[in-house]
Amino acid sequence: MLHWLQRFRRNVQPAPRAETFTTRERGGAPFPVSLAEDQRHYQGIPREFVALPNGTPFGMLQVYRFLRDAIPDISDAVWTWKRLCQTGYDIEIVKPSSGVAKRRAQRLLRELDMRVNSGDRGMDGLLDVFYTSLFTYGAAAVEIVLSQSRESIFDVVPVDVWTVRFRRENGVLLPYQVLDGEAIPLPPERFIYVGLDRDGTNPYGRSMLRSIPFVVKIQQRLLEDMAKATHNAGWSKLHVQYTPDEQVRGESAENYEKRIQGNFDLLRDRLSGLETDQNFVTFDNVRVNLIRGDQHAQVFYDNHKAIEEQVITGMHLMPILLGRNYGTTETYGTAQFEIINRHVEAVNRSVKRILERLYNFELALMWGYAEARVKMRANRTVDVLKEANARQREIANAIQLRDEGFLSHEDAAKTLGFG
Repeated sequence: MLHWLQRFRRNVQPAPRAETFTTRERGGAPFPVSLAEDQRHYQGIPREFVALPNGTPFGMLQVYRFLRDAIPDISDAVWTWKRLCQTGYDIEIVKPSSGVAKRRAQRLLRELDMRVNSGDRGMDGLLDVFYTSLFTYGAAAVEIVLSQSRESIFDVVPVDVWTVRFRRENGVLLPYQVLDGEAIPLPPERFIYVGLDRDGTNPYGRSMLRSIPFVVKIQQRLLEDMAKATHNAGWSKLHVQYTPDEQVRGESAENYEKRIQGNFDLLRDRLSGLETDQNFVTFDNVRVNLIRGDQHAQVFYDNHKAIEEQVITGMHLMPILLGRNYGTTETYGTAQFEIINRHVEAVNRSVKRILERLYNFELALMWGYAEARVKMRANRTVDVLKEANARQREIANAIQLRDEGFLSHEDAAKTLGFG
């Protein structure tokens, strides 16, 4: 009987424990059950960097910069996006431990604004570089540099995103900078990277320029062809026809040919040196016709306009913001501008979180306690009076809801954006 029980215990396996959480343990830390896009591909090569989406080579990041600097439509689009997003912001000191701590926090943040970006226009200059990188490469990055005493932020410097790579090590994304073939690890706690329009678990952003290189190639080829054709079709031409004189009796063939060629060369020289406001007189054996080829110029314009619209769409802009409005009413342009403002607000929400992280990082190192809250300003609407009337009605509705007891005073303030 005892031998039978021992055999039974060896043969019976314990039932697997049901997982109650959607995480699994690796080295004592929780990880998602789902795998990242590149997880299986790099299981055998743990030191490889995460690739850009769709197998895009990293060399394309340099191409984006060339397109931004060389193609007028793209340069204008990046410039427009950057200026639209630079709406400014306000800093509020909240939860100060004392009045002295609040004043100290305000002073520290003012000094930080002047110190960052190596003192080159301070925070304004840093945001200018940040937005330029964001709308060119689809990503922007900065690094926080601490002072030697590690009691304050010494500087916040922009990082060239085309040199940034990521590795997955033990399920965590770690940033590196690749320079001259050497991978330099970046401090994750002091490195801030923002990817625009990320795909799934891929850490890199997606540039707006990714969708238009083929269209730009067609556009530039069209402009090159139009420039060549303009010499023949875009401007009026003079067609001069010279009818040679008859051969004089007794004139040899050689002398006759020499005389005709001399007359032809003289006529050509006179025409080539003719000023714009001068005329010339000849015998009736010279005929001058005006050839006009400008009827073909409209075809080039229509073709270029169609290609240009593709570039504007690829940069997520509206034609009205680049000086092209195909509507006949003010409502058409206003609707486009309102859509763009929604894009600006979405981008600036990320900038708000970055600024709050920088400011609160600095305040965490000071004596006393205080927090910083950043509020990004918005672009003014086209109709300022209509906006003011709408805001007035919004405030009146919030006050009425509070007075009727549907909302508390704090909740009413939050609905108006004051909470």
